[in-house]
Amino acid sequence: MKLKNLNKKIRRLLASIAKDTKKLEKLRRRLTAPPKQTAKKEKTKKKKTAPVAKAVPPSRKKKKKKRQISPERRAQLAAMMKERWAAKRAAAASDDSGAPVGSPS
Repeated sequence: MKLKNLNKKIRRLLASIAKDTKKLEKLRRRLTAPPKQTAKKEKTKKKKTAPVAKAVPPSRKKKKKKRQISPERRAQLAAMMKERWAAKRAAAASDDSGAPVGSPS
C-alpha cells in the first residue's frame, strides 16, 4: 500500500474516532443530567402562571403546503394509472413463463 493512501486512511479513521467520541460524551452528559419535565407537566405549570407571548424564532422555516389538484386532473391521473395497470396485466398474461413481470428469468 502506498504511503499516501495509508496516511489518508489513518486521517479518516482518526476523524471518525473523534466524531464518535464527541457523540459518546454527549450521550453520557444526557445520562447524568437530571431528567427534564414531561410536556404534560410543563403545560400544567404554564396554565397556572400568567400568559406569556410566544416568540417564534426567525430561523424557523415555514412548512410547505400540500398541493391540491383539481378533480379533472385527479380523474385524468386515475385513467392513466388504470391504463398502465391494464398494460402490465396484459403483458403478464401474455408471458409464457408465468414469472412475475420485472423478475429475471
